[in-house]
Amino acid sequence: MRRNQLVWGVALLLFGGLMLANEMGFRLPNGKAIMELFWPILLIGAGAWVLVGVFFRSNAETENASIDLQGASSADVRVNHGAGELKIHSGANASELAHGSFSGGLDHKANRNGDRLEVKMRPVNDFLSFPFFGPNSQIDWDVALNANIPIALKLNLGANKSDIDLSDMNITDLDLDTGASDTKIILPARGRFHADLDLGAASLEVTVPEGLSARIRTSMGAADFKINESRFPRNGSYYQSPDFDSAANSVDMTIDAGAASIRVK
Repeated sequence: MRRNQLVWGVALLLFGGLMLANEMGFRLPNGKAIMELFWPILLIGAGAWVLVGVFFRSNAETENASIDLQGASSADVRVNHGAGELKIHSGANASELAHGSFSGGLDHKANRNGDRLEVKMRPVNDFLSFPFFGPNSQIDWDVALNANIPIALKLNLGANKSDIDLSDMNITDLDLDTGASDTKIILPARGRFHADLDLGAASLEVTVPEGLSARIRTSMGAADFKINESRFPRNGSYYQSPDFDSAANSVDMTIDAGAASIRVK
């Protein structure tokens, strides 16, 4: 907030000062009105502010927060996260859906719909808090989820680094949508679930735990794709564990990627 107040304060002082000088009859040596300096000076100042944002980051306050389970027996969790680092793992207690530390703060909504808790989580954003506008705070989150209830997890990630460990969690559906990011995911070791991974210019490493069968379909542009074919032999247009159809624990995975680097192991 202080950053945005500073920007508006400087802009208003500049505009007001040039208006005052113009009304007092000051002129440039070439005879033009001094107000004609407003836009060039503003653009120069904005450029300097952008450069400050490249080389300096402000220290964001860290908020420790928890989200109550409200007696629900399952959950639908949507996480929006941008620039910074994101860690997701198990560890919330029986009465919580989630707890964690959130630099930059947490803005969340939780609604009980029957036995299901629907939760949306995102960083707290100030007005004019754009990644290219001035000194930015890195948004680092460390989130623990409840491993005892079924969770449908949707992740919308920006230019961040993510470490997602779902190995001991009960995930019923995983949906990842990410841009220019570096993401590592360890899939759940139990259950039958679907994973939909949609990437832009990103790096993705997917670990399939031992004992979890998989069927992997891919649709890719200029992607560098590597997969452990000893575990997941190619079967026509997809890769599949030999026991996928009969396995008690399995993931049906689709990967849609552009200029990405992808490893499945």
